[in-house]
Amino acid sequence: MGIAAFLHGAGFTGSGERYLNSVVGVEGCADGSVRVLVSSTEFGQGTNTVLSQIAAEALGLPYENVTMAQPDTSEVPNSGPTVASRTVMVVGKLVQSAALGIKQTLISSGLLHENYSADEFIAACRRYVAEHGQFRCWSRYEAPSDIFWDDEKYRGEAYAAFAWAIYVAEVTVDLTTYSVTVDDFVALQEVGKVLHPLLARGQIIGGIAQAIGFSLYEKVVWQNGRMQNNQMTNYIMPTASDLPPIRVFFEELGNVYGAYGAKGIGELPMDGPAPAIVNAVEDALGVRFDSIPLLPEDIMNGLNKDDLTRDGLTVTTENGVGSARGVR
Repeated sequence: MGIAAFLHGAGFTGSGERYLNSVVGVEGCADGSVRVLVSSTEFGQGTNTVLSQIAAEALGLPYENVTMAQPDTSEVPNSGPTVASRTVMVVGKLVQSAALGIKQTLISSGLLHENYSADEFIAACRRYVAEHGQFRCWSRYEAPSDIFWDDEKYRGEAYAAFAWAIYVAEVTVDLTTYSVTVDDFVALQEVGKVLHPLLARGQIIGGIAQAIGFSLYEKVVWQNGRMQNNQMTNYIMPTASDLPPIRVFFEELGNVYGAYGAKGIGELPMDGPAPAIVNAVEDALGVRFDSIPLLPEDIMNGLNKDDLTRDGLTVTTENGVGSARGVR
């Protein structure tokens, strides 16, 4: 059994978010629907779903009433790249703010009252666009006053929020083949408010699956500046049959800087599996390993080296000649 306790910052490091100065827009359309205007790109992680969900929640609308604009910066503002576990926390918070701007504009114009229905919102939005034309609200990132990174002194708050986790791996080491099998994996993480439990769980499971490959299989071989094993026949990745049951649990402590209390989540599950798995191998064999991927030959060499040490011998080289000396 092996355990890893770790954390991961959400958003760009240091003053990165200040320099990005991201902008997000939300548009009330002529048909009464709402469109989110961001450059954040959907590539399977659920960005479109969650950002639409945030806008819908802020406006009190059904999810189906919100769409996403294509992330083409000829039409949408620069909300920054889709990296650094920042989309839900940083961009999502801006989406929430811009959506509230739409709501407040309709209320202050007298077209909408405080406790409105979805149908009343649609009617008010249609009327506002008919009377005033294009209806968009913008929100620009402003660093929290109590979060500051000093670039000159290299001191301060490196991140506005951290996600935390504890991972537990159970492994079996085959002493004939020196291979490691991960038999069970438990992942507990605190990522603020979990806005979409199914997507969040999927991101954790997918990240752990990648990280198991990172830990035990995926050795990159470089020679003369080129990757030598750049094909599926010689770059080994885990398949579904190589993965254990992955059990995911959440704690929700919240985050004042994220949309509805959310923190970043995407990179977190890449951090913890390797140390948890390597710690489990050490627990099984009593031998410490300090590099990954932990391949069968690494385990064989580690055990052989440990056997030599326990037998009272350690091998050293002096001027290129091998010698052995006793140790106590």
